[in-house]
Amino acid sequence: MEESGRYNVFSRRAFMETITGAAAIALIGLDRRAIAGSSPPNELITDYVGRLCYNENPLGPSPLAVEAIKNNASMAHRYSDWYGESLNAELASRYDLLSSKIICGAGATEMLRLCALAFSQPGGNVVVPNPSYGQFPADAEFFGSSVRYVDLDANYGVDLQGLMNNVDSNTTAVCITNPNNPTATIVDPRDLTVFVDNLPSQVVTIVDEAYHEFISSWSRRPVNKTYPSAIELVRSGKNVVVVKTFSKAYGLAGARIGYAVGPTSAISPMRSYQIYATISRPSLEAAKASLDDQRHIRKTVILARETKAYCFDNFDRMRLEYIPSDTNFFMVDVGREADPVRAQLAERGIYVRTGWGMPNHLRVSTGTMQEMTDFITALEEVLGGIPNPNQKGDAPVIPTMIELYQAYPNPFNSSTLIRILLPGADNARLEIFDIRGRAVKILTSRALGAGEHSFVWNGTNQSGHSVSSGSYFYRLTSSDNVITRKMLLIK
Repeated sequence: MEESGRYNVFSRRAFMETITGAAAIALIGLDRRAIAGSSPPNELITDYVGRLCYNENPLGPSPLAVEAIKNNASMAHRYSDWYGESLNAELASRYDLLSSKIICGAGATEMLRLCALAFSQPGGNVVVPNPSYGQFPADAEFFGSSVRYVDLDANYGVDLQGLMNNVDSNTTAVCITNPNNPTATIVDPRDLTVFVDNLPSQVVTIVDEAYHEFISSWSRRPVNKTYPSAIELVRSGKNVVVVKTFSKAYGLAGARIGYAVGPTSAISPMRSYQIYATISRPSLEAAKASLDDQRHIRKTVILARETKAYCFDNFDRMRLEYIPSDTNFFMVDVGREADPVRAQLAERGIYVRTGWGMPNHLRVSTGTMQEMTDFITALEEVLGGIPNPNQKGDAPVIPTMIELYQAYPNPFNSSTLIRILLPGADNARLEIFDIRGRAVKILTSRALGAGEHSFVWNGTNQSGHSVSSGSYFYRLTSSDNVITRKMLLIK
């Protein structure tokens, strides 16, 4: 492996070899319930009513973006800008930055992958909060870095001092999602500036601002000041890369388009790994058009604020604790194990998320007001023990979908419990894989009866030897169903 400056540079051949390993991860991550027909019905239709699990924009894209997509549909046979140059130029003009400081690609997903390629290396380490958005640390681990996880503070916010305490001479990057996902909390920008100023010069700070547009309640902000983007740190010459996306507030999640802003010294190594033409022509034009529709952004932010206020008022009435949110999603403590609650909500057509080592919390995306009233109604039914519509008399509820629950605890140190739920007797196979998609252990592979089954993984492989710290996947295969979830072993 060669090095250029302070960032490692893979050869093109080595990079293509990593794609093969990444494909293995994508393969084991495939959830074939949709193929088998046992997924939530809304996964297969176009309006996605009740899908409050992916932090999508319920208003959709800007009308200007939709028009741009229509106008460019007839040009789908022609390649777009090879590297999104026209969007790059538009963003450079708006931010008053050199185009060499901006890179565009297929969503924040590609940007974070490029960050991992550019700023991770074997023998080095990266430092991240936990829980937080997991793509960068997973990719960094895949490309050879060790990952140092730092717990959030008592208010579910990023612990900047804790991150700093874990930085050493082998640290190449710190990645902060701000607002944080899944807890929806923010870092005070003044504290972030101090943090960046005190980092060693070789450490790049990656700030994922996927939800920046939703910040509207910065309690410590000066009068008449809005919450600034970390792009201001780039302007002042700091070693910071800011990742942005059109998926959330701009409503273009399906168009797959995002960008990153940073010093040329950081953007250049990211460019060296980029595959050309990852942005489609319609997506490129939609993104440029949506920049001119700030009215749509305001409507989106206002809707998120109103639906959160509605839910929080009802949580107060229901005496449920929740984490104040600066995004288009929130976390609520349901006072009991949340995964069965999530499963029962899904039976009622409301789809939310659980996990991140927070066993009593649901993460809920803001939808339309009707979707949020439906969510509150369904949540009260589930928590109040009102029978599911599928239940007859006093008979137990028979699940209609196979379930693979979140491992608990997760992250874990010595062992974790994995539970599955089968709607009927079936052959079930539960396996553990490492970050590269290699089989680690088979927990079960046999016929099981209908109902819930539990298995413990103690962090050992098939030979009984302890495995190293890191990210692992657990996969359930039953009939035509394949479900995969992620867990984190920290020793």
